[in-house]
Amino acid sequence: MFSSFEIIYKFSLQLLLSFWILVWSLVSWFSIELVFGISLWQIPATIAGTLLAVISGVYFYTILSIPYKLSRKFDTIKNKVALETYNTCEEFQKEVADFIIDFFNYPGANVIGGNFHFKNCISYANNSGEDIDKFKTDTITKYKLKSGKRAIYVPIRIADYDLGDMLLIMEGNTLPLFKSIMVDFENYFLDDQLYHVLNAVSRKQA
Repeated sequence: MFSSFEIIYKFSLQLLLSFWILVWSLVSWFSIELVFGISLWQIPATIAGTLLAVISGVYFYTILSIPYKLSRKFDTIKNKVALETYNTCEEFQKEVADFIIDFFNYPGANVIGGNFHFKNCISYANNSGEDIDKFKTDTITKYKLKSGKRAIYVPIRIADYDLGDMLLIMEGNTLPLFKSIMVDFENYFLDDQLYHVLNAVSRKQA
């Protein structure tokens, strides 16, 4: 069930997108008129301006939608961590991996697979075909694969503790800001939850 805040948030984004498209269409129309007078170029210019507004608007909508939707949908996993539902690290790893692939299906942020290796876990690969060890670095790094697809390597750390890493396989063009989105996801959503799971599983197995 949608909360009142979510309804207002989605409506505001849709209103902003509509306003953005309208402004670009009007600017395209009147700029041609001001420069060249009444011209047959007004209609093509308006169509081109509208298409540009739609494409850019979709990317803006994606960027503004992800933070709120991510927080709301990842809360299910956070609740399971708090309740110590996970009996093994592999259960948590698979659920996070499937969540990332299912959630990030936006234009410019489309994750189609990955290779995941959390601490004390057997690696989990989903539509990857890539060896994660070949991509290891100390920071989040973007790669171009031989297949033409993109990959983003994400190390997972909390303080001085190395908790694992992920290699995300991307399809299509990737937003320049996607690396920053993954930095925030690792820092504000994943690292502390993984640390809690590792501690909880260790207590259960003691």
